[in-house]
Amino acid sequence: MDKDLLLLTLKQSRDTPFILVDELIEAKNESKVEAFFNELNAEGFRFQVTIDKNYQITREQRAKLAILGFLQGIDFDKIINELIWQEFELLTTIVGDEFGYLAQTGLNFSTDERKYQIDVILKSKPYVLFIDCKHYGGTGKKTVLKKAAEEQITRVEAVKENLDSLQDKISVKGWRKTIFIPMIVTWLDDEIFFHDYVPIVPFTKLSSFLRNFYLYIEDMYKIEL
Repeated sequence: MDKDLLLLTLKQSRDTPFILVDELIEAKNESKVEAFFNELNAEGFRFQVTIDKNYQITREQRAKLAILGFLQGIDFDKIINELIWQEFELLTTIVGDEFGYLAQTGLNFSTDERKYQIDVILKSKPYVLFIDCKHYGGTGKKTVLKKAAEEQITRVEAVKENLDSLQDKISVKGWRKTIFIPMIVTWLDDEIFFHDYVPIVPFTKLSSFLRNFYLYIEDMYKIEL
């Protein structure tokens, strides 16, 4: 897989949903571009051809392309520089799907006091992970992430208090046992750590976290219903 072409594809389509073939050929050459798309086709990518012989790419395809870039060993920061926050949420749901979680994005609700938003929900009975996606990384961010963890506890407590009106949105009605867990996923390329028992998980460690979920569960903030 040509890593330069993969990055250029992400860069081209960041603001407009198109892959410009001539620009890729100019950067490399026609045979390398053809080989690149053949490899993407083998990976399951099916791009819609436009009238001017370019390709249209969806946000979900961009998110999957980013994951492919991670697996190909492309520098983490180079990939995230070409993504927007909605794609970060999509990436999180895609990884959740791979580990058997039912995923949804964008839970919004209000109480008399304030409005709340949950970015991503991953469900696998009896667990419901309420995730706040933080689209930033770099040094000096841990203090901000700790504050985010505290705020996520407040959001999940609010879900519990308003569960009667939210059960259909969360789709946990009929579960005999439900355990809510607040969680943060971040671009911060570091190690998994906890604040107030809330897991703060770098995206690069998300697969590992979900794979070893039961090793962490005793240390997590849990709301059992």
